[in-house]
Amino acid sequence: MTAASITQATLALGDREGEKAMSMRRIAAELGCDPMAIYRHFPNREALLDAVADSVVDEVPAPGEDGPWDERIRAVLTGMRTVALRHPGIAGHIASRPPLGPRGRRVARELFVALAEAGLAPGDVVRAFQALIAYAAAGLRMAVDAGVQDRRWQQVSAAMEGLPGEALPVVGSAEQFDYGLRLLLSGIRLEGERAAG
Repeated sequence: MTAASITQATLALGDREGEKAMSMRRIAAELGCDPMAIYRHFPNREALLDAVADSVVDEVPAPGEDGPWDERIRAVLTGMRTVALRHPGIAGHIASRPPLGPRGRRVARELFVALAEAGLAPGDVVRAFQALIAYAAAGLRMAVDAGVQDRRWQQVSAAMEGLPGEALPVVGSAEQFDYGLRLLLSGIRLEGERAAG
């Protein structure tokens, strides 16, 4: 048994049965081992879920270095959201603890490079990165917790009836996420233009 095989088994279990099934005992049963065998590779459940979350980042397509900075950021963040939602057992963990392992750091570097190309000062690159990650995490959490036209969506839609605009988008939907991301990228573009003078 290796850390990689434990990570893969945990991801598969979460894909099949959801986040609540991903307990150390349940994972051990899936692997046919004693739970203590898992602790030889991971000090706790959180560390194991961090490794699972980082492994999922491999599925995010690399945007390439040739496209415009904003399109690369959009590709990374929408790719991350799509991949996380494909794995319901780990999506909530990714939303609350964005991956910091080697794969997560690769994605972070891609975002930092793109933000620097936007013309932001180094300190603003960090602040913009934090804003984008916070937005992506919140959007993912909303997609995990809502994401459908449920009873609450109907209540909110009814309460907003008569306000300007079209139908209320579903909380956590791809449509809502894309709109908010476009607003953030427009603001980053303006900041970059201001910094350039």
